[in-house]
Amino acid sequence: MEYAQVVGQIELVNVAFDEMKTRCETQITQDPKFLPEVDYLLRKNMDYGFSEFVDWMEGVAETQTLATQMVNQVLADHGGCDATALSHWVNYLTESNTQNLAFLQQNQLLFGLPKVTRSEHDIRQAFKRKINDFKTLPYQEIRDLASALDHGSYRYSLLSLSQSIRKDSATAQTMWQFAIDEFNQPEAYYALGKSLKMDEKARALNAFEQSAQMGYHRAGTWLGTYYACHQDMKHAAYWLDKAKEHGADPDYIDDIYAEIHELGMPTNCVNGWVY
Repeated sequence: MEYAQVVGQIELVNVAFDEMKTRCETQITQDPKFLPEVDYLLRKNMDYGFSEFVDWMEGVAETQTLATQMVNQVLADHGGCDATALSHWVNYLTESNTQNLAFLQQNQLLFGLPKVTRSEHDIRQAFKRKINDFKTLPYQEIRDLASALDHGSYRYSLLSLSQSIRKDSATAQTMWQFAIDEFNQPEAYYALGKSLKMDEKARALNAFEQSAQMGYHRAGTWLGTYYACHQDMKHAAYWLDKAKEHGADPDYIDDIYAEIHELGMPTNCVNGWVY
């Protein structure tokens, strides 16, 4: 099973790094978002978190033995804790982990493992923990958490869903802004605009504009519709056509044009705003 091999390699590197840090009294640092992203991708792809899958494989003793052998070999080859040798070793294993992460990012779903039982309470507690630690998480997980706060539904893993999350737009907006500052994702600008659009229209418009300028087709569609609501057909056509170029459904864009032609503006315009 390729998943088992990949997760086993990641855990082996973790254990080897820990042992090397102890034996050489040195610091070895990984990207702090690496293991959270591994955990996130495993939950979405197979319903198991990283530690759950490691436990299921029941290879703790073997992994420790292999890690000790690996560390012994490195120290023997270089006469002890040579800083240059350790740096090369860490870089090599980090690159291996990068390749393992790339495999997980392919989003290959895996079914057939024993079911992980999670109650509604378990999911909501996990959600709270993630919210408290959101600044340590990868973008994809921050996106899911903030969306849950906006909409009230949260999928913790492939098969674990809660539809009773308490909505909290203020916290969602804080998280979207963090995602923008940390990752500069056009999707995050758009989501912030959606979260703000009922109460803070000026900030929402700015977020939609930023997202559209970065090529996000949903934002381009929204912005083109907004200009059509204001009878500014030059800018409306520009953004609607851009949205189509960037992947918006051509039929949907054509429907907006048809509404403008027949009614003078899109049907989701209310008092100059897009709903």
